[in-house]
Amino acid sequence: MEYLPTDPAILVSSINMLLRDEEFDTLESICYNFNREPEEIKRYLEENGYTYSEEQKQVRPIGYDQEEEVSKEAIETAYCFFHQKQRVYEYSTMDWQKEDIEYAIGSYIDTMDKRLYEKISSGREEYLRASDRFGSELKEAVEKLEKML
Repeated sequence: MEYLPTDPAILVSSINMLLRDEEFDTLESICYNFNREPEEIKRYLEENGYTYSEEQKQVRPIGYDQEEEVSKEAIETAYCFFHQKQRVYEYSTMDWQKEDIEYAIGSYIDTMDKRLYEKISSGREEYLRASDRFGSELKEAVEKLEKML
């Protein structure tokens, strides 16, 4: 190859081939070999819907690595359920009622969108499953879900 192609799709294919075949280690080394500025190539790729992943050493479509979003419906459903349970829990004076709410939330967590649970729990294990923290965690979960709406 004597020059980098100008067609975006062919450019992406060429860069990925050069990286995959280990002719070059980085996008920068490819650019310098072909007398092109890395920032110019990155900008051109971005304008055409691509981005360079340093970690993967690959040009990919923009958004390829982004986590799929949690649906609005999943957020609304969780918010309604959690909010209703939180209001009862907050004002209840009956231990059996609070235990029932803890059980209901725990059962709901087992079936809810795992990505949504990960977001509201911030990766904390046993989130909304420990009795000693349940009230404060439920309130926090409702606040987080409300912000997502």
